[in-house]
Amino acid sequence: MNRYLVFDTETGGLDPQSHSLLTIGMVACEGSQILETLDLKVRHEPYVVSAGGLRVNRINLVTHHEAALEHGQVIEKVMKFCKHHFGSEPLTLVGHNISFDFEFMKCFLVLNGVDMESRFHHRTVDTHSIAKALREKGKLPQIRLSSDELFRHFDIIVPDDQRHTALGDALATHILYLRLLELI
Repeated sequence: MNRYLVFDTETGGLDPQSHSLLTIGMVACEGSQILETLDLKVRHEPYVVSAGGLRVNRINLVTHHEAALEHGQVIEKVMKFCKHHFGSEPLTLVGHNISFDFEFMKCFLVLNGVDMESRFHHRTVDTHSIAKALREKGKLPQIRLSSDELFRHFDIIVPDDQRHTALGDALATHILYLRLLELI
Protein backbone atom coordinates (compact mmCIF):
# COMPACT_ATOMS: atom_id res chain seq x y z
CA MET A 1 0.00 0.00 0.00
CA ASN A 2 1.22 3.51 -0.73
CA ARG A 3 2.03 6.20 1.77
CA TYR A 4 -0.61 8.78 2.53
CA LEU A 5 -1.08 11.77 4.79
CA VAL A 6 -4.11 12.09 7.08
CA PHE A 7 -4.74 15.74 7.84
CA ASP A 8 -6.96 17.71 10.20
CA THR A 9 -7.18 21.26 11.49
CA GLU A 10 -8.88 23.12 14.28
CA THR A 11 -9.89 26.66 13.51
CA GLY A 12 -11.30 29.78 15.09
CA GLY A 13 -14.52 29.54 13.07
CA LEU A 14 -16.02 28.34 9.81
CA ASP A 15 -14.72 30.91 7.29
CA PRO A 16 -11.22 30.19 5.95
CA GLN A 17 -11.06 33.69 4.47
CA SER A 18 -11.37 35.37 7.86
CA HIS A 19 -11.04 32.95 10.80
CA SER A 20 -7.64 31.84 12.12
CA LEU A 21 -6.15 28.41 11.49
CA LEU A 22 -5.26 27.39 15.06
CA THR A 23 -3.87 23.84 14.94
CA ILE A 24 -2.65 21.36 12.34
CA GLY A 25 -2.51 17.60 12.85
CA MET A 26 -0.75 15.32 10.37
CA VAL A 27 -0.34 11.55 10.37
CA ALA A 28 2.11 10.06 7.85
CA CYS A 29 1.01 6.51 7.07
CA GLU A 30 2.06 3.53 5.01
CA GLY A 31 -0.74 1.02 4.78
CA SER A 32 -2.10 0.64 8.29
CA GLN A 33 1.18 1.69 9.90
CA ILE A 34 1.65 5.16 11.35
CA LEU A 35 5.12 6.41 10.46
CA GLU A 36 5.07 9.69 12.36
CA THR A 37 2.71 12.39 13.59
CA LEU A 38 2.94 16.17 13.63
CA ASP A 39 0.92 18.43 15.92
CA LEU A 40 1.34 22.20 15.54
CA LYS A 41 -0.25 25.24 17.12
CA VAL A 42 -0.34 28.39 14.98
CA ARG A 43 0.20 31.85 16.44
CA HIS A 44 -1.73 34.83 15.08
CA GLU A 45 -1.67 38.48 16.00
CA PRO A 46 -4.51 39.17 16.21
CA TYR A 47 -6.53 35.95 16.40
CA VAL A 48 -9.80 36.01 14.47
CA VAL A 49 -12.14 33.56 16.17
CA SER A 50 -15.77 32.97 16.97
CA ALA A 51 -17.05 31.90 20.37
CA GLY A 52 -18.58 28.81 18.78
CA GLY A 53 -15.31 27.79 17.15
CA LEU A 54 -13.40 28.00 20.42
CA ARG A 55 -16.16 26.18 22.31
CA VAL A 56 -16.11 23.20 19.90
CA ASN A 57 -12.31 22.99 19.94
CA ARG A 58 -12.00 23.77 23.66
CA ILE A 59 -9.08 26.08 22.87
CA ASN A 60 -7.94 28.57 25.46
CA LEU A 61 -6.24 31.31 23.43
CA VAL A 62 -3.92 32.32 26.29
CA THR A 63 -2.37 28.86 26.72
CA HIS A 64 -2.58 28.25 22.96
CA HIS A 65 -0.61 31.42 22.26
CA GLU A 66 2.13 30.46 24.72
CA ALA A 67 2.78 27.16 22.88
CA ALA A 68 2.04 28.36 19.33
CA LEU A 69 4.64 28.88 16.61
CA GLU A 70 5.03 31.79 14.21
CA HIS A 71 3.71 31.20 10.68
CA GLY A 72 7.15 30.71 9.15
CA GLN A 73 8.05 28.08 11.76
CA VAL A 74 4.79 26.21 11.15
CA ILE A 75 5.33 26.18 7.39
CA GLU A 76 8.94 25.05 7.79
CA LYS A 77 7.91 22.14 10.04
CA VAL A 78 5.06 21.08 7.73
CA MET A 79 7.28 21.15 4.65
CA LYS A 80 10.11 19.28 6.38
CA PHE A 81 7.68 16.62 7.67
CA CYS A 82 6.15 16.15 4.22
CA LYS A 83 9.50 16.03 2.40
CA HIS A 84 10.85 13.48 4.87
CA HIS A 85 7.94 11.09 4.36
CA PHE A 86 6.78 11.83 0.82
CA GLY A 87 9.63 13.42 -1.14
CA SER A 88 8.96 16.60 -3.04
CA GLU A 89 5.98 15.67 -5.25
CA PRO A 90 2.61 17.23 -4.36
CA LEU A 91 0.71 14.79 -2.18
CA THR A 92 -2.93 13.95 -1.69
CA LEU A 93 -4.46 14.65 1.70
CA VAL A 94 -6.85 12.23 3.43
CA GLY A 95 -9.39 13.55 5.93
CA HIS A 96 -13.00 13.74 7.04
CA ASN A 97 -14.80 16.61 5.27
CA ILE A 98 -11.32 17.37 3.96
CA SER A 99 -12.37 20.35 1.86
CA PHE A 100 -12.87 22.36 5.07
CA ASP A 101 -9.33 21.65 6.29
CA PHE A 102 -7.88 22.00 2.79
CA GLU A 103 -9.35 25.50 2.38
CA PHE A 104 -8.02 26.67 5.76
CA MET A 105 -4.56 25.34 4.94
CA LYS A 106 -4.70 26.89 1.48
CA CYS A 107 -5.64 30.33 2.86
CA PHE A 108 -2.91 30.05 5.51
CA LEU A 109 -0.25 29.18 2.93
CA VAL A 110 -1.39 31.86 0.46
CA LEU A 111 -1.32 34.44 3.29
CA ASN A 112 2.32 33.46 3.76
CA GLY A 113 3.26 33.50 0.07
CA VAL A 114 3.29 29.72 -0.43
CA ASP A 115 1.46 28.04 -3.32
CA MET A 116 -0.68 25.25 -1.84
CA GLU A 117 -0.31 23.05 -4.90
CA SER A 118 3.47 23.17 -4.76
CA ARG A 119 3.16 20.77 -1.78
CA PHE A 120 -0.43 19.46 -1.67
CA HIS A 121 -2.36 18.16 -4.64
CA HIS A 122 -5.79 19.70 -5.23
CA ARG A 123 -7.26 16.20 -5.30
CA THR A 124 -8.14 14.85 -1.86
CA VAL A 125 -9.56 11.68 -0.30
CA ASP A 126 -12.59 12.38 1.87
CA THR A 127 -13.75 9.72 4.34
CA HIS A 128 -17.19 11.35 4.40
CA SER A 129 -17.57 10.80 0.65
CA ILE A 130 -16.35 7.20 0.92
CA ALA A 131 -18.83 6.55 3.75
CA LYS A 132 -21.66 8.12 1.73
CA ALA A 133 -20.95 5.85 -1.24
CA LEU A 134 -20.77 2.79 1.04
CA ARG A 135 -24.06 3.76 2.72
CA GLU A 136 -25.74 4.15 -0.66
CA LYS A 137 -24.51 0.65 -1.64
CA GLY A 138 -25.95 -0.77 1.59
CA LYS A 139 -22.55 -1.46 3.17
CA LEU A 140 -23.19 1.05 5.97
CA PRO A 141 -26.46 1.58 7.86
CA GLN A 142 -28.50 4.75 7.44
CA ILE A 143 -26.56 6.75 10.02
CA ARG A 144 -25.42 10.36 9.95
CA LEU A 145 -21.99 10.54 8.39
CA SER A 146 -20.47 12.92 10.92
CA SER A 147 -17.12 11.92 12.33
CA ASP A 148 -18.78 11.37 15.74
CA GLU A 149 -21.31 8.91 14.29
CA LEU A 150 -18.77 7.10 12.14
CA PHE A 151 -16.28 6.80 15.01
CA ARG A 152 -19.10 5.41 17.17
CA HIS A 153 -20.24 2.97 14.46
CA PHE A 154 -16.74 1.59 13.98
CA ASP A 155 -15.91 1.61 17.74
CA ILE A 156 -13.09 4.09 17.22
CA ILE A 157 -12.33 5.43 20.66
CA VAL A 158 -10.96 8.96 20.85
CA PRO A 159 -10.01 9.99 24.40
CA ASP A 160 -12.09 12.99 25.51
CA ASP A 161 -9.01 15.20 25.80
CA GLN A 162 -8.04 14.36 22.19
CA ARG A 163 -11.46 14.74 20.52
CA HIS A 164 -11.72 17.92 18.48
CA THR A 165 -7.96 18.36 18.50
CA ALA A 166 -6.28 18.30 15.12
CA LEU A 167 -3.97 15.39 15.91
CA GLY A 168 -6.56 13.41 17.88
CA ASP A 169 -9.06 13.68 15.03
CA ALA A 170 -6.42 12.90 12.39
CA LEU A 171 -5.41 9.73 14.25
CA ALA A 172 -9.06 8.65 14.54
CA THR A 173 -9.66 9.49 10.87
CA HIS A 174 -6.72 7.26 9.95
CA ILE A 175 -8.49 4.32 11.64
CA LEU A 176 -11.79 5.32 10.01
CA TYR A 177 -10.12 5.37 6.58
CA LEU A 178 -8.78 1.84 7.12
CA ARG A 179 -12.20 0.56 8.27
CA LEU A 180 -13.88 2.10 5.23
CA LEU A 181 -11.31 0.52 2.93
CA GLU A 182 -12.14 -2.88 4.45
CA LEU A 183 -15.79 -2.39 3.41
CA ILE A 184 -14.82 -1.52 -0.16
